[in-house]
Amino acid sequence: MATYSYTAFSTEIPPIPLMPIQLRTPGLQPRITFDGQSILDTGSDCTLVPLPFLRQVNAQIAGRSIRIPVGGLQAIGIPYTVGIRFDHYVLDAVQVFGCPVEDIGELLIVGRDLMNFYRIEFDGQNSVFTIF
Repeated sequence: MATYSYTAFSTEIPPIPLMPIQLRTPGLQPRITFDGQSILDTGSDCTLVPLPFLRQVNAQIAGRSIRIPVGGLQAIGIPYTVGIRFDHYVLDAVQVFGCPVEDIGELLIVGRDLMNFYRIEFDGQNSVFTIF
């Protein structure tokens, strides 16, 4: 179990649940890793990762690209298989969608597909969240 504080970027945007995440080469040795920051987005159906991060860890393309609605726009999403370290949990191979940085920015967006593996409690009044 770990508790994280929400992160404030500006006074115009409410603080958001932001946490470290590690991408890993899926099932290959030697394993390449990439450490980044992720937004826990309960409104997102799927997990979105900037394409350059997936390329750094040699993630594997898992299908054809699709259009994914992101912030009112249609981003191009390419399914990839990648390993992820999320809090103290490790998933050796999960499907995420790789998107151009121009479409989603440089933060990973963790959607409900990944969050549903865990029990996460959001406490907006105290600006913290806990992963059990």
